[in-house]
Amino acid sequence: MTHLTETMRDTLSRQFDAAGARVIDLPILYSADLFVDLIGEDIRRRLYVAPGANGEAMALRPEFTIPVCLHHLRHGEATRKATYACLGPVFRQRADDEPGEFHQAGIEQIDPLGGFEFDAASVASAVAMVESLSGKRPIVTIGDLGLFSALLNGLGTPAVWQRRLEGAFGDRRVLDRMLRRLKQGGSETHGASAGLARILEGKAPEDVREAVEEMLDIAGLSAVGGRSVGDIAERYMEKAELAAMAGWDADKIAIIARYLSISGSLDDSLEHLAAFDDEVGAILGDALVGFAERIKAIKAAVPEGTELQFKADFGRRLDYYSGFNYELHFAGEDKPVAGGGRYDRLLGILASRARRGNAVEAVPAIGFVVWLDRLTQTEARA
Repeated sequence: MTHLTETMRDTLSRQFDAAGARVIDLPILYSADLFVDLIGEDIRRRLYVAPGANGEAMALRPEFTIPVCLHHLRHGEATRKATYACLGPVFRQRADDEPGEFHQAGIEQIDPLGGFEFDAASVASAVAMVESLSGKRPIVTIGDLGLFSALLNGLGTPAVWQRRLEGAFGDRRVLDRMLRRLKQGGSETHGASAGLARILEGKAPEDVREAVEEMLDIAGLSAVGGRSVGDIAERYMEKAELAAMAGWDADKIAIIARYLSISGSLDDSLEHLAAFDDEVGAILGDALVGFAERIKAIKAAVPEGTELQFKADFGRRLDYYSGFNYELHFAGEDKPVAGGGRYDRLLGILASRARRGNAVEAVPAIGFVVWLDRLTQTEARA
């Protein structure tokens, strides 16, 4: 685990103060299902889990964003403005022999006004923190799920496939595989699962849920693999819909693939996106206008000379992200040293789950974390 020196702590304290962030202490243990539901299935195999006193699976916190949002909700209305600083260990299994316990530092901001300057300030704070800790200027890579969603909407992508493509955003190999499947038609469902999906095809949601509940009851189960009855029923309805679907428009699939290949500097990418949008009938609309405004704000906020890149297929693989996201890395290094993004839906979802406060649909929120161990490793190699 990273050893935090007094110099690092002093540097982080100054960075937190500069951002107007208040340091908070957060619990270590949380419900494991909370992270699986809100981050995505990929996190399930990476959690460190043990049974709690009431039998509920409890996990060591794998990240800070969800714990910070829970803290925010416990102390007032979801829509109030706040800026939090986090510093401490997180726990999740990682590849390449990286330790499963490691320190992160980050800043989470909640502001009902939101706006592009809000996004730009987060990027600027992340750049400043990384540079102050390492003495090196990072490269910033930016992606935007909102642009991708606008493209899928504009092309009239079948709803079930739009959900799947948006869910896989950030993993190009999975996206390419899905596009091939979309062109062919049908689903990847096989065997008994495919047969059940066909039986349920066209059934009302409540009938599917009832059928799934009955099957689980016969088997003596209340859930499977951590998934609720509702989750399982929804999955089977989706499989039935996919199994009945013919291949989609090959030209539109090619347009999606072309979009995902756009990358380069922010300025060049904006030109490429504008030209692409003209060719496909100006379907990106307000999402492209907003992207241009965000670029302008980010360029004004970060230090002059900061390298800014855009990749249309870039996304951080966390389900709670709702649009703009970014990562920082050093030239010649593959692993990011910091990453963040917008998660405007998360507070509303958590408030609804906890039945806490007034119902809210979206609260503008953004955050980032720095992997302190990776900064140390980079210094050691230099």
